[in-house]
Amino acid sequence: MNFYDLYDERLSAAERSLVEAAGDFCRGEFSAHLLESHTQGRAYDASWIDRWAKEGFLGLQAPREFGGHDASFLCKIRVAQTMAEHGFAAAFAINNLQGSVTRVARFGSERQRAEFLGAMLGGRTLCAPAMSEPDGGSDLAALKTRARRVDGGWLISGTKSWITNGSIIQCANLLARVDDPTGAEAAGDIASFLVPLVDGPTLRREEPVMPGVRSFRLASLIFQEHFVPAWCLFDPPGQAFRSSMSSVNAARVHVAAMCIASARAALAETVGYADSRQAFGKPLLRHQGLGWELAEVSLRLEAANALVLRAAIAVQTGKAALTLAAQAKKFAVDVAVWALDQCQRAMGATGASADHRLAMLSSETRLAAFGDGTSQMLLDRIAKGLAKDYGPSPAQKESDR
Repeated sequence: MNFYDLYDERLSAAERSLVEAAGDFCRGEFSAHLLESHTQGRAYDASWIDRWAKEGFLGLQAPREFGGHDASFLCKIRVAQTMAEHGFAAAFAINNLQGSVTRVARFGSERQRAEFLGAMLGGRTLCAPAMSEPDGGSDLAALKTRARRVDGGWLISGTKSWITNGSIIQCANLLARVDDPTGAEAAGDIASFLVPLVDGPTLRREEPVMPGVRSFRLASLIFQEHFVPAWCLFDPPGQAFRSSMSSVNAARVHVAAMCIASARAALAETVGYADSRQAFGKPLLRHQGLGWELAEVSLRLEAANALVLRAAIAVQTGKAALTLAAQAKKFAVDVAVWALDQCQRAMGATGASADHRLAMLSSETRLAAFGDGTSQMLLDRIAKGLAKDYGPSPAQKESDR
């Protein structure tokens, strides 16, 4: 049975065709370009985003009436996994752009869709979420960026940090606390805005030095009374926080699925190498010590994959997924980072060379531990739900009396 069969059997025929098309896109030139770019210490060429858009993938989950494919969450995951087998950072970053297109298509106003959606679907306007700040990553309650109401719109002031694709986007879906002197909005409530980004006196970008992971294109966006027209208000005060948190579970499962795919690709490359390389008269794979190490990798990968699939099904069907999403991301990240280390050791020095993509996948996948909730925060989230999720059932409590 194929590693992804339990996902694919839940997809429609049209969705399976999308996954196959994504595979055709990623193999060959794109895959080689990702490895070459990483080896040279630079981000992959952004022209690949344009090519991806021309294939229609930025509209993967956008409704068909707006030119999208209206694909399911499981299809989104499989497309992302297909790219993550070739490069985790590119998969994370490009699918981050796709998520913003989906939000505007599904939840944007008529004016917002008219202004942004066509250009976003075509890759001409790139948009990314901007939530994290210097003093508050996963802790949205610590958010300090302000939006002050003025005639015709809002003035945004504050700093957004660690923004994926932050160095190249032309728009941000930004969270800010409202400061409305008219009293029309509750002061201090969080709203979200679609913010056009034009560098100048009111907006500048700073890129952190991130060796080995340039393809995330991380940047800080620093706003100083940056004007945003009134029609750019996306989620009104009081609703934005809930909307943002509701998307977190899906994002965590999405990241977990890409981690598993990168580690699965590494295992395949390592097994192929160990099966063909001779040492002491037989293939490396037939040496018990190395064989057992890779067998352990396969075991943990299968366990992580099963947990990710369970969480993904919960998200897709609208079931409670708070604990499952946290568990899936924490476990998948841990397994992937460990598995990539094991694969590199099994291949020896050649595993760290530019002839293989293990070093690239390893350095990029490690950053998954920080996005969409740190591992420590996820454990805290799981622990808070232990009594509800794993405590005795009412029947067990009754029998204990």
